[in-house]
Amino acid sequence: MTLRLTAVALMAILAGLPLSILPSLGALAALAFVVGGAGAIAASVPLATAGGALALIEYALALAVARPGPDLVTGTAVGLALVLLPASVHFASRTRGAALLPPVLRSQTRHWLALVALGALAAAVVAVGGEALAFALRGTALPVVVAASALGALTAAAGLIALVTSPHHD
Repeated sequence: MTLRLTAVALMAILAGLPLSILPSLGALAALAFVVGGAGAIAASVPLATAGGALALIEYALALAVARPGPDLVTGTAVGLALVLLPASVHFASRTRGAALLPPVLRSQTRHWLALVALGALAAAVVAVGGEALAFALRGTALPVVVAASALGALTAAAGLIALVTSPHHD
């Protein structure tokens, strides 16, 4: 039950962070939280992922409308929560009703900390690379930039899915 409550907390963070940018997105935040929270409580990875996707849409919409300055901390927090949400729900669904001994919890915690560290490092690399790319693509047509971004997002999503669903052994 603790893992499911942790996933609910992650979903609350995901749905709430965009409201700090654009408070008028409350209805979309509520929908994202209800869908993702239901997935977390039911230990349903597809439902939790749908809630995370709605929260990501909410965050992208908030950024598109409000056009705030770059905020690496908030963006990294959203990304890390999006990684940990399906991972925690998946683990909760696999261990439902089981007594988890401390070695199992330590192993899982190490795995998640590795994911968080990798995500933070990736965010830093992407931020530096984004600045370089912005300088290099100054004046380039928007469709080229959008296509390159979509390709990068697709690659990142495929890597995330492979990483989260792959079995890990100590």
